[in-house]
Amino acid sequence: MRINLHTHSKFSDGTLSPFEVLGKALRAGVSRFSLSDHDIMSGWEELEKEISAFKILYITGIELSTVDHDNLHILGYGIDPKNKFFSERLKDYRERRIKRIEKIFEKLNKMGFEADIKELNLTDKTTFGRPHVSRLMKEKGFSKSAKEAFQKFLAYDMPAYVPPMGPTAQEAIKAVKEAGGLAFLAHPGTAEGFYDLKKLKEFGLDGIEAFYPSHSNNRTKKYLEEAQKLSLLVSAGTDFHGPGTEREEINGFPYEEKYFAWTEKYFKGNL
Repeated sequence: MRINLHTHSKFSDGTLSPFEVLGKALRAGVSRFSLSDHDIMSGWEELEKEISAFKILYITGIELSTVDHDNLHILGYGIDPKNKFFSERLKDYRERRIKRIEKIFEKLNKMGFEADIKELNLTDKTTFGRPHVSRLMKEKGFSKSAKEAFQKFLAYDMPAYVPPMGPTAQEAIKAVKEAGGLAFLAHPGTAEGFYDLKKLKEFGLDGIEAFYPSHSNNRTKKYLEEAQKLSLLVSAGTDFHGPGTEREEINGFPYEEKYFAWTEKYFKGNL
């Protein structure tokens, strides 16, 4: 059995539909699963209608970006996609994302890139970010690849970089908790030095994504020790985005009861 609680679909910056993501997870032997698109839960409105027909345990998920750092994200689990309070919060976060992307286009326009946010062709059921801009830059011939566009123009300290405008980590955790969900710190190794785990725990953090592809064995061990010390739950995810992206792994991590027994209480579905 394997576990993967961090995946993305076309509803944010992934390349597959929610059902295609689920299908790949099932074929990879994943038995505990979550779809966690950026700042939106539309994928779950589609997925939750049919997922119970498959042999898999699941929990609804979302990944909230924060203003604290480009990689300081909060994973929210177990939230009802139709929760009105949470939907209002997401609407606000979406408007902040739009402002950020508009500012990015303003900078790119000054550099000769003739395009605007309308060309992303996204609806109120989807969310978007720099990966969508980098793909458009590649499509219009402004760069050789989406990766090059991101690294040369959109990454931190590059000419078209604009800082995140989302909620603070504290606000994100509060939103998840008030919606009845579990709040986890996503990929802590990518935001080292930009968070205080004890503080996040005080804000209501429930757990930490200790198992993540870029974490070394020593770093994973460190997070497991910190989780035990602070009585935090442990999660695992590959941050799958789909074929053609830098995050194509979906097989997750081996299920170990000593770390993931908490899933028995909160997950739906059957094996």
